[in-house]
Amino acid sequence: MVVKNILIAGDSFAADWPGEYPGWPKMLQEYYNVTNLAQAGVSEYKILKQLKSIDLSKFDSIIVSHTSPSRVHTPQHPLHKEGLHKDCDLIYTDIADRSSLLNSSLRAAQGWFRYHYDDEYQIDMYNLIRKEIRSLLGSYRYISMTHTDISTEYAIEHNNIDFSNLWKQERGSVNHYTLKGNKEIFNELVDIIQ
Repeated sequence: MVVKNILIAGDSFAADWPGEYPGWPKMLQEYYNVTNLAQAGVSEYKILKQLKSIDLSKFDSIIVSHTSPSRVHTPQHPLHKEGLHKDCDLIYTDIADRSSLLNSSLRAAQGWFRYHYDDEYQIDMYNLIRKEIRSLLGSYRYISMTHTDISTEYAIEHNNIDFSNLWKQERGSVNHYTLKGNKEIFNELVDIIQ
């Protein structure tokens, strides 16, 4: 039996998490050769960069977990420097209530969101990047997935799997899901991959 090669790209919903139970990406590793490039807290721009960093022709299926349009690219997060979120981009809800007294980078980011953030621009850029991802993956077996209402709202992929209702019911500590939620995602993906 030939084992399929699977690429995973995306945000924290798809990253390799430590935890008391395996997340759906680790479950897939039990059955397939999985290359997981997903990073916690990244913007759609960094997801595009993940996909451009590798030879896509080596994979039988490519799974992309899309993120929020409100996540803004930054080369250096003002708070997260190591661990699971070391590649994290900015989103206002993560930094709004943090003390920035001794962190000028955080203070600048908070001020930028308060005075300069433009939601219409962010959504337009997000849509352009998703179109580029769809175009880049057009000749490959591409499985798109979303986990929040906002990322689902802007889904343009005909094959997008919307897990936002599952996430509302099965929020947990690994890939943001309970063990049951991770198993449901795993089972749905295996059905598609096979």
